[in-house]
Amino acid sequence: MLSLTRTQLTNALSARTGLSLAVRTILAGAAVATIIISTTVLYGVFYKLYVPQLLHSAPVYLQYSANTTALINFVPSSNYKFLSTSQAYSVSLDLDVPTSETNRDLGAFMVDLELRDRRGHVIHHSSRPSILPYESQLVRTLRTLVRSIPLALGLTDERTHLRVHLVDDVYDKHFSPVTSAWIALSKPLQVYNAQIIIRAQFSGLRYWMYYWRVPTALVFIVMAVIWQIVLTVVAWSVLEAYANRSNTVETNVVGSEPGTSAAVERKASSSLLQPSFFAQPEHSDSEDDRVEQTVPDSTPFHPLRRRTSTRSVI
Repeated sequence: MLSLTRTQLTNALSARTGLSLAVRTILAGAAVATIIISTTVLYGVFYKLYVPQLLHSAPVYLQYSANTTALINFVPSSNYKFLSTSQAYSVSLDLDVPTSETNRDLGAFMVDLELRDRRGHVIHHSSRPSILPYESQLVRTLRTLVRSIPLALGLTDERTHLRVHLVDDVYDKHFSPVTSAWIALSKPLQVYNAQIIIRAQFSGLRYWMYYWRVPTALVFIVMAVIWQIVLTVVAWSVLEAYANRSNTVETNVVGSEPGTSAAVERKASSSLLQPSFFAQPEHSDSEDDRVEQTVPDSTPFHPLRRRTSTRSVI
């Protein structure tokens, strides 16, 4: 079985198997197509594992009581982990606030942020000031006049968008991942809606893979395909050389067997024809013994006659 398997491998890999150019071209094209498809799939898997999600957002529902606060749960369960420990993140609060006189009279206010783990422990804390952008009375009047028709038709409203950057370059911890956030406003700001946004700050390879996806993917796939083709050609050459060597060895062994048997026959015939003067003759029975063994004595037994014949011989 081993010799049969080796012979099949030799015939399959040898250049003398008689494979036509078309068959070799088809095999080479199939190999290249397989390499390209496998490399593309490999790059997709690597991208999925290496590049985390860019944005994580959650609505913020402010509670107007003694303090304006809100508790945000990012994960459905306490054992869920949604941030990468090797990636830097920034946290900001987006506010859509009406341009009312009450909000303008509040002036500057503070926004406190606490990122907590599943046990409620504070992992990161930040406090940043913010204020509505200033507009003079004349600018507000002109803006209102320009937008009077859309405002009257209800196509738009008087609001402004405010973004407060709270944390930059924050890393999640492996044993204490962030699962919730607590936000507090120092003043009761009137808000249409609020949203907390956690944004990944990509750098290095992740930056190129995310913001320049197609060029990075093409470079990666082309380099991987070239390396795999080179390794495939080298491996094929080594196996083909091994197959050719095995064919040569088997041919030499098969060609030497008839000559060896002929030499043995010639040596045996010469030894039979050559006389041997020093050979000892083999022990053999005498002719009389052979006669006695083969021809029984028909003369009856007579003791006196046998004794007389013995004396005459002496």
